[in-house]
Amino acid sequence: MAKAQSTPDFTDALDVDGTHVTIRPIEPADRERETAFVRKLSQASRYYRFHSTLKELTPALLERFTECHYPDDLALVAMVDTHDGPEQIGVARYVREPGTDRAEIAIVVADDWQGKGIATRLLFDLRDLARSGGIQKLYASVLRENGRMLELCRRLGFSLEPASTEPRTSQLGKRLPPQEEDSQ
Repeated sequence: MAKAQSTPDFTDALDVDGTHVTIRPIEPADRERETAFVRKLSQASRYYRFHSTLKELTPALLERFTECHYPDDLALVAMVDTHDGPEQIGVARYVREPGTDRAEIAIVVADDWQGKGIATRLLFDLRDLARSGGIQKLYASVLRENGRMLELCRRLGFSLEPASTEPRTSQLGKRLPPQEEDSQ
């Protein structure tokens, strides 16, 4: 098993309907939470995130998803405290294209927590950390029927890019201005 590289020292928090939500980098100790999170997603949410009918993370995917190698890849998780302990309710990640300043992003929020600003905050935080890691452009490959993600990307300043090689997806991209110039 590969040893994870250091992740940035980062935490953020927001209040969602009276519930404290913490955002932080994922870590190997989150494997069980990540597994439970994916299992609890609706079939539609899993399809939109993975572009397939994936039901369970393979051990290789689980390792890849929970062991980040910042600044080349990073995942942020949104967590809430429950009577059973911390529960993951969202995750956003980027993966840099090797040898470039571009990174692909992906995000998914638990069905019961969608539409509450969590995806927006995760993407803002991910954008800032990607930029600090030398990423100058983010892009997302989004299934054309995933209207909520397409709208979120557009609202955050992503624009449609030349035709994707995959007919089911749209590719949206955003060049990252220097931090002091970014208003979103």
